[in-house]
Amino acid sequence: MELYKIMEEYGFKKSSSCSGFEWYTKSTKYNSVDALITITSNDEPRLPESLDEPVLVDITDRNSGNDLEPSRRYESLKSYLDTLDPVS
Repeated sequence: MELYKIMEEYGFKKSSSCSGFEWYTKSTKYNSVDALITITSNDEPRLPESLDEPVLVDITDRNSGNDLEPSRRYESLKSYLDTLDPVS
């Protein structure tokens, strides 16, 4: 299965900036705050290319853009997804 399809199963969508950076994003509630989860490759702001690639996960306030918790590095995208439940 293609990676973007796996990410869709967890509620993530591809997003990009006008400068060409790419990431997966998902809107959520975090401690009653509208939040945005972003996932990028661990080494630069681009989409991970496989489930085995290390990733950086950020959770930010959708309104202010402030971090709601420190960025977290995961040894692989799969190890992060294993902490989540797929969207039904």
